[in-house]
Amino acid sequence: MASGNMTRQPSPPRVFVDVDVQRDFCDETGALYVKGSPNALFRRLTEHAVARGIPIVGSVDSHAWDAWEFGSNDMPAPEGGKPGFPDHCVKGTPGWLKVEGTLPPRFRFIPNVPHAPIDTAVRELATGQTHGVYFEKEVYSLFANSVAEGFLRELSAALGGAPEFVVYGVATDYCVRAAALGLVQRGYRTTLLTDAVAGITEAGVAAALGEMQAAGVALTTASAVLG
Repeated sequence: MASGNMTRQPSPPRVFVDVDVQRDFCDETGALYVKGSPNALFRRLTEHAVARGIPIVGSVDSHAWDAWEFGSNDMPAPEGGKPGFPDHCVKGTPGWLKVEGTLPPRFRFIPNVPHAPIDTAVRELATGQTHGVYFEKEVYSLFANSVAEGFLRELSAALGGAPEFVVYGVATDYCVRAAALGLVQRGYRTTLLTDAVAGITEAGVAAALGEMQAAGVALTTASAVLG
């Protein structure tokens, strides 16, 4: 059962999608800091979701020390095009952790392994027993985690169908873009909070926003949602 002091969200339901709000991306000392990361807004959105009974579905970049995309090793890329990123979001390190204040009181992480069990996590999130579920991934898209697609399908059904997925996080022109496009391409009603994202380059952000809008992603602001 949901917590007795929780204000349940109105119908149709919303689901918040927290994309890669981790220290290596969002803190100025992080290995791949995204300039202008709106951490205060990320915290407010988490607080709002917990208070209103809005489920949070998130992604976390989650690497081993020898991840193929790191420039510090010779591990070949699976399809070529090794990006040579600095080591970042290595699981268990401080940079892998979520930004302070953006992890709700009750949460689960879903590992990036085939056939990870999801039934209990879906039920708990849909009923408010947990506040957030975070999918570990190694590349840009939330859907790179092999069980994410089935989880969202089951969660949508458990919430009564057709929830609005509200996306925020970093970086606009990479993982945020991938999450929003992945959602709308799978038929989900998807909204992006334009003031609760940050990107790598101005040109990249402009192109990503245009692509998302053309695909059917709605744009609004965190203040409109929080209000």
